[in-house]
Amino acid sequence: MDKRVVATGVRDLLPLDVVQKRWIEQNLQTAFQQWGYQCVITPMLESMEVLSAGGMVKPESVIQIRSGDYKAMGLRPEMTASIARAYSARLDVESLPRRLYYLGSIFRNFQGQKETYQAGVELLGAEGLAADGETLLLLRDCLERLELKNYEIILGDEGFTNALLHSFSYKFREPIRNCITSLDRVGLEQLDIPQETKTQALQLMDLRGKPNAVFAKCHALPWIANLNDKLDYLKSLVELIGNDRVVLDLSLIQDFEYYTGIVFEVVSGKEVISQGGRYDQLLGIYHPKGKTYPSVGFSWNIEALHKCLGAILPQRTPAADWLVVPLDRSVLGVAFAHADRLRKDTLPQRVEMHLAFASEEEILNYAQSEGIAHIAWIHSDGSITEQTV
Repeated sequence: MDKRVVATGVRDLLPLDVVQKRWIEQNLQTAFQQWGYQCVITPMLESMEVLSAGGMVKPESVIQIRSGDYKAMGLRPEMTASIARAYSARLDVESLPRRLYYLGSIFRNFQGQKETYQAGVELLGAEGLAADGETLLLLRDCLERLELKNYEIILGDEGFTNALLHSFSYKFREPIRNCITSLDRVGLEQLDIPQETKTQALQLMDLRGKPNAVFAKCHALPWIANLNDKLDYLKSLVELIGNDRVVLDLSLIQDFEYYTGIVFEVVSGKEVISQGGRYDQLLGIYHPKGKTYPSVGFSWNIEALHKCLGAILPQRTPAADWLVVPLDRSVLGVAFAHADRLRKDTLPQRVEMHLAFASEEEILNYAQSEGIAHIAWIHSDGSITEQTV
């Protein structure tokens, strides 16, 4: 095995990668904080009992680890279950709602990228139009701060979609759900199911497009008339957040099965950069008495955002403001003291020491290539000459 090769599914972040990642995270964090959300940190390592979320997160998606006491442990494949576990009982004694945000790594046992970075929010103990509206408007605010232009918000309703799936015979639901989840229209057409069921499943798959057009399609389908209350709610939500860049997709199904209400994702090009939704039963799984709290949230995929933002991101690492150059070993102490004074100046500055004794031309070339603005030359007699590059 080559010791120089990074493990499959993870990657190193070099200084410019880190600068760009931090730029994304700082913009998102500013938005979260200005909307009143507070940072929470949960462990990367949790018991499988916590991570499986009562069977709603598939165990095969978790990178599992055996602890010394043989208890099944795993690396978190998402953040919401851990936050639900941390806050399920605390909400009994805290004022509601709780607005929380997080930044951190998640790990999934899939081919390809196994470790990804996320930032997200959870609005715990809040329901209804105001809570769902706040979540989606915060999502829009994040997009504006990131200056991303090419995107669509795909909006669905897990309750609506599940109600339609449950109108089908039990033995047909899973294959129909699998085809819809994978957007496999050909596979759906080839299923060995009654023609009426197949027609309705295909109609469900077609409930995607501009909100007004989808609402019109729904009203033309008599077999979903009993879901008009959910449609009316979605209409009110779209009116609240605005239908600009919103695609209504009533066949949208998320990977994790704990969602109970609205679900949504943000797509830019071929990248899914954000996902979220409402989960009104999840906290009850972790509460000692089974008490639950309605909640909603979303996460950003930092790597996917990085791919989409391109030239918007910083294109180089921050340059030093000063390069301090001792011209003789005898004045190293003077040079370090001067660098320290510069760092403690009224305006905090980046100050770099030049550690090699090179020619003036080489030092100037280095400063110019690194974008350093000023040089402080420390002469052998201890005097200092400052130069703007």
